Amino acid sequence: MSGPTSELPLPKPRPPSMEALAKARAAMQAEAATPRRASWKAGVVKASGTIVGLSLAVAGVMLAVGACTVDFLSSRAVTLASLMTVGVVTVWASLRPGGRVGRLVSLGLVAVAAVLIVLVRGAGEPSTQPAWVCTASHFAVGLAPAAVVILLLRGMAPNRLRAVVAGLAAGSTGALVGEFACAQSAGHVAVFHLSAWALVALVVTFISSRLTPRSYAP
Repeated sequence: MSGPTSELPLPKPRPPSMEALAKARAAMQAEAATPRRASWKAGVVKASGTIVGLSLAVAGVMLAVGACTVDFLSSRAVTLASLMTVGVVTVWASLRPGGRVGRLVSLGLVAVAAVLIVLVRGAGEPSTQPAWVCTASHFAVGLAPAAVVILLLRGMAPNRLRAVVAGLAAGSTGALVGEFACAQSAGHVAVFHLSAWALVALVVTFISSRLTPRSYAP
């Protein structure tokens, strides 16, 4: 058979009901109102910025009041650079999802930096201030970055190694400050500087373990 074929008419689409439109609108509003978890990379920037920014601010104040000089800071360039690097690396390792190997490596970097700042001191110079002043001031300076990393840790699944590394990252701020003006001996650094560093790490680990996580993301 031949002849023109006729096409069957397609059914016209039915407009969505008011009920369907209301459900779709409610779903979109609920999605828009749901807070999105910040990227861990944004957390790294925030915590690293706190450590580096606070350290630079303290250095600026000390230069302004004459507590240290540019020449003195230049003589500590190696230890300052190593501690700043350790601070950023440990923040990255602590907040990166997974990353157990990176955290273990960062612990090794912390140990190397700690040994370095002790060995470069040698006999040092005497000071008129009590030795515990360094410990107290370094611990106090470390509290600001400690608060930042504790808040960031609440957005992740609880992990003891993660918390320890994050605490060491925060404590590196005080160790940096100790290189700005203190010229005392290696023994002084080993006892009064490193103890403040360890104390900040302990505080971060203790507090973060007792806070209810906001997320269990790895």
